[in-house]
Amino acid sequence: MRPRRRCLVPALVAVAVAVSGAAGCGDDGDDVIPYDCSTEPRAEPFVPGMQQVGAGGTSFTLVSSEPSPPIRDDNRWELQIGDGGAFTGAVKVVPFMPDHRHGTPIAPVVTPVAGSPGRFVADPVNLWMPGLWDVTVRATPAGGVRDEVVFRLCIDG
Repeated sequence: MRPRRRCLVPALVAVAVAVSGAAGCGDDGDDVIPYDCSTEPRAEPFVPGMQQVGAGGTSFTLVSSEPSPPIRDDNRWELQIGDGGAFTGAVKVVPFMPDHRHGTPIAPVVTPVAGSPGRFVADPVNLWMPGLWDVTVRATPAGGVRDEVVFRLCIDG
């Protein structure tokens, strides 16, 4: 009886994926491929106060970023959901690199700003490597329907 080859192809594929992923997505800065955002046509230029409206009509404003513009590392974002009205509900911020098909290892914590209706702080917004980032901001009002937008930013490196 001939021995069976178990999982050889999947194991080789897994090794190849791990090696190729490690080459392009290192986090220590020494093995990250440089990225020049001046040649990236898909990104929006960062401007404090940049605004988008979701498909459901909700206004999303990226009021500020510390540092400004956002950098490769941890950032603190201030967001305005709605037009200054008393938005109450859940807000989530999800950074994702579409070209690399991965997110960030640190989830942003989103907290409301006391005394400022609809104002939230997301910290840290961890954009840990250079390149194009899609940062989705989702807002679900209490008892309402979720709406979202994507801020498409480029991080030099």
